[in-house]
Amino acid sequence: MKKRFISIFMMLIMCLSVFAGCSLVTQNQAAYFNSIVGTITYTTGEKDNITKQELITAYNSYGYNYVENYGMSQKEAFEETLETIFDNHLTMRAVEIYYEEHPEEGEMLNDNETTYLWDQTYEALYSNLKDYLLENLEIEDSEESSTEEEANVSVYKPYSPTAYYDSTTGRIIKYQSASTIRADYEARQNQSGVAVDYEYVDKQGNQIFKDEMYNKIYELIEDSDLTSSRNWRNAFTKYVNVIKSNYGYEKLTSNKEWFEYEMDRVYNIIKDNYIIEKYEVIYNRQSHQGANVSNITVNDILNLYSSKVRADYAKYYVSNDISGYESSMLSDVGSMDYIIKGENVGNYFYVGYVKVEFTKEQKARLTKLNEQLENRDIDQAAYDAEVDKLYSEVVAVERNASTGEKTKTTYDIDTLETKIKTELEKYRYITVDDLTEDQKAEAEAEGMTLEDYVAQENKTTENKKAEVFRKYLYLYNDDDSVKGTDYCTVFGVKGDEVFAQDAFLSGEDSSLSEEIKQAILGLYSVDAKIGDTTSFVRTSDGVYMFFYAGEIDNLFSGITADFNIAKNPGTINVLTSTRINIFSNKTIFDVLYDELATDNFAIFKNMDINRLRSELTLKIERIDNNMKDLY
Repeated sequence: MKKRFISIFMMLIMCLSVFAGCSLVTQNQAAYFNSIVGTITYTTGEKDNITKQELITAYNSYGYNYVENYGMSQKEAFEETLETIFDNHLTMRAVEIYYEEHPEEGEMLNDNETTYLWDQTYEALYSNLKDYLLENLEIEDSEESSTEEEANVSVYKPYSPTAYYDSTTGRIIKYQSASTIRADYEARQNQSGVAVDYEYVDKQGNQIFKDEMYNKIYELIEDSDLTSSRNWRNAFTKYVNVIKSNYGYEKLTSNKEWFEYEMDRVYNIIKDNYIIEKYEVIYNRQSHQGANVSNITVNDILNLYSSKVRADYAKYYVSNDISGYESSMLSDVGSMDYIIKGENVGNYFYVGYVKVEFTKEQKARLTKLNEQLENRDIDQAAYDAEVDKLYSEVVAVERNASTGEKTKTTYDIDTLETKIKTELEKYRYITVDDLTEDQKAEAEAEGMTLEDYVAQENKTTENKKAEVFRKYLYLYNDDDSVKGTDYCTVFGVKGDEVFAQDAFLSGEDSSLSEEIKQAILGLYSVDAKIGDTTSFVRTSDGVYMFFYAGEIDNLFSGITADFNIAKNPGTINVLTSTRINIFSNKTIFDVLYDELATDNFAIFKNMDINRLRSELTLKIERIDNNMKDLY
């Protein structure tokens, strides 16, 4: 399940949810989970013990990706995860030592930072709870018990990248870091002048800010403007039940105690990762003259992309599983990293669409008309007339661009179609013959051929057309699943065949409706251009307008079992300049960077972790016997 919690430290996301990953063990005995799988003995004589619970949590959070993306065995993945945990502990110890040796820096966590950690913890917990709420609403929606206002409220939000590639230095630079939080985040205080700090304990032994967080979350159950308190209460109960199932060996009794246990868990994850970010700042200050250099390198990015392509190659090309490729391509183009070329393979292309659904009453009318026609209670001419009347009554409801909520503004389908196409027509493609003398002079001044100048202008036209349609995709679309997703819908054409994603298949034989099939065949052609659209197409549950968003093609040639673009570092420019879809400003580079940051693979690999191991520890030991049952 995707989280809605947004953080500048993307590595946190996967481990903050109690339902990330999978359950590896069934025992609930405290002794089992608290058994030691690794130890760090420091030069001071102190010891850090790594428990099986910590290892399982880390594996569920990011370690499993060592298997999926790097081809390790499960045994190797657990061992690598434990090594990462060792590095984590060492890095946090190094930060503690740094602040002890540099008192001029102040406390390791200042008031800005403790406030930030409190806020991030609350947002993560709220996000998890909200996911259970939405899960509950989806169940109710399927039972037709939720209101229409509870659905389809997505708004367009441009992607905010967390890092960029600096071509001058060849490094990846982060936009924000712990240093900006420390300097700029706005600290808050309670009435007695104490700064917000989750760990603060007053003279009476009360954790006032922890209590404040619990009360703020629990208020949602008692009184909410978003939906009924009953739904929030059900969401809270589900959340607590998952906590109990994951940590049942803890001797806790009330739901409040269980939720506070979860609060501590999430807070500690966020705090630990933040302290690691602080070490990155310290390291950059010492090694890169203060530049905010990411520990994820260009080579990491290129290797991850290469591994994904090789995995797809092995799965589909070597096994000659063309049908399997087409199935996966259509169900989730986001997981596919190249296109199979060949005589028996279809041409795949991206599509955006606006769907306007029938109301419940309109669906019922169409069902009744179909029954009447089948039972011969109505002739074909009368049926066609009634169906035409039904579709003429379909209206699109405009949504508020800021909140996504429905407004009172509506358009009938013909008016909306005209409105969309008129706006798209404002931006036209050109040829060399269309260039004015001024444009030719501009091309010459920029050292461009006329053909390159035309290509540049037409690329701008593509983006403008996408901006036009994106507005309608968000403001008039009853299908929320296509809003803000990383990848567009995919269709394929091979001769007169049309391959469609499951969402467009209906009927007992799960086939594509003839109306959509003909619309897609008409949309795709050898000279199809981004911005081409269909008219609104009638379907059994409403109408669709489709927008051609570009053909899918390989970014790189020479895809084989040995594909590796890391051999040519310059290829990073292709990934940084290629957007994931025409409606988004997010690039393939952004996707790969975020995945690496989330999975926490590279956070230590390019820092002086070996020096830390040498200077801070006497011994690091892995206790294999206590890990064997995990793999």
